Amino acid sequence: MIEIGFQKGKREYRAVGVQVTAVGGNADQPVQRVFEGRPIVFDTRAPLFVDDNGMQWYEQIHHDALNGVDLSDVALKYNHSQHVPPLASTRAGTLDLNVDGQGMGMVARVANTTQASDIHELVRSGHLDKMSFAFVAATDDWNYKTKTRTIFKFSEIPEVSIVDRAVYNDAKVSARSRFMQQGETRRRESKKHGQEVRAKEAKEEERKLQILKIKTML
Repeated sequence: MIEIGFQKGKREYRAVGVQVTAVGGNADQPVQRVFEGRPIVFDTRAPLFVDDNGMQWYEQIHHDALNGVDLSDVALKYNHSQHVPPLASTRAGTLDLNVDGQGMGMVARVANTTQASDIHELVRSGHLDKMSFAFVAATDDWNYKTKTRTIFKFSEIPEVSIVDRAVYNDAKVSARSRFMQQGETRRRESKKHGQEVRAKEAKEEERKLQILKIKTML
């Protein structure tokens, strides 16, 4: 394992599948719009990005990554927007998050608003078919042999979101960019270290020659 990680404390986003169901809808029971999904799946490699050499890199989430993470104030949003009210939240009791051996499941009972109705219909009709979850990784590891990033610990899961596909594509580009930047930084550091080592060796060799020259003169 070679630990390089992304910037600590940096919020990231990942996309997953989403399903939608509707309950009720008659005179006795108003329609209840419900979103169901599994935002986080444990121990399963997922494609992350392709590097400049055409090699596919992956990411997986360790089954203990959510241990101890506070999920009492998580919001369900659309495209992670900060400009519109959330569709549901754990704080309001309308978003249930269940962590089990497979990952984290989600059931959201959204309010009877125009926004929620529109998004529900778009998911039901297949126009929206992705979720994304926002997270901050506390501990991660990169394995160059398997080309896999493993997230061992989350420090925060602030939100889950119904998203367009483009949102995750942007996230993958961002992930790839940060990874390549880390790699370039490591290459520069390695080159600088090599130059310093060679300079030190040359200086030591010069010192030995000076000592030998003095001994010869004596």
